[in-house]
Amino acid sequence: MYYPKQIPYLFHPAFQKEILYKEYQMPELDDYCMCIWQIKSNQEVKKPVELSILPDACIDLVIDFVKQTIRFSGFSRDTEKLILTGEIDYLGVRMKPGAFYALFQISADKIIDHALSFSEVEKKSNFTSILKLKNTEERIQMIESYLKSKITTVKNSDFFIQFVEQLYEKPIFQSVDMLSENFGYDERQLFRIFKKHYGVSPKVLLNILRLHLCFSLLFDERKNLNDIIHICGFYDQSHFIKEIKKYTGISPFKLLEAYQLSLSVFYNTKLKK
Repeated sequence: MYYPKQIPYLFHPAFQKEILYKEYQMPELDDYCMCIWQIKSNQEVKKPVELSILPDACIDLVIDFVKQTIRFSGFSRDTEKLILTGEIDYLGVRMKPGAFYALFQISADKIIDHALSFSEVEKKSNFTSILKLKNTEERIQMIESYLKSKITTVKNSDFFIQFVEQLYEKPIFQSVDMLSENFGYDERQLFRIFKKHYGVSPKVLLNILRLHLCFSLLFDERKNLNDIIHICGFYDQSHFIKEIKKYTGISPFKLLEAYQLSLSVFYNTKLKK
């Protein structure tokens, strides 16, 4: 199952010390949403902390309780770097690729690399009252209630949401030519369809899905590099390393080392408690 990894704590040690990052699962909303995520500072962050956001093909609903804003935020084609400082208190919903168009009937390419305010997308909604809530559990309950009511109004097929799973699971068998043939469209028509539902071209989407499959194989399944290269369809090891460094800035070896270190810190902290 496609579940992209956002791993800011691996890139910047200060992030793990200063910021809480947590993901909450929502089984009842699983057809359209990955999770609710939280980014919150333990105290006021005095030295700026860098947050690296990997491209994941997901459009997020982002609630900033400090600035009192709600927006829909599109992903970037490249890794996005944000600076966090001061008091930080965010909740967000990571929607599945294809879900934004299915739920709101707004072409996904309208939001890539930038954001739309909640009021631009939802003309009639009392959801903004969530900004008054202080308790995390109450906030999450209100998010879930809003999304459940939204999903009941969906009249379109979720085909394009489910189709991402096929692309993710077998990247070695996917190419723009193959997709054109399977859909029965020429490349120009296919490009328009992907831009509407996913916000990006077929090639960009395939690259993003392959990136996160690499992370899953590397971190969760502990596959060796040769297996990952074969499963994900890289030409050779140098191609694989170059692709990982393009998005993360470090080699897969350093990335795995940082991941293992973060796990040891996490478990040591739990043991001390």
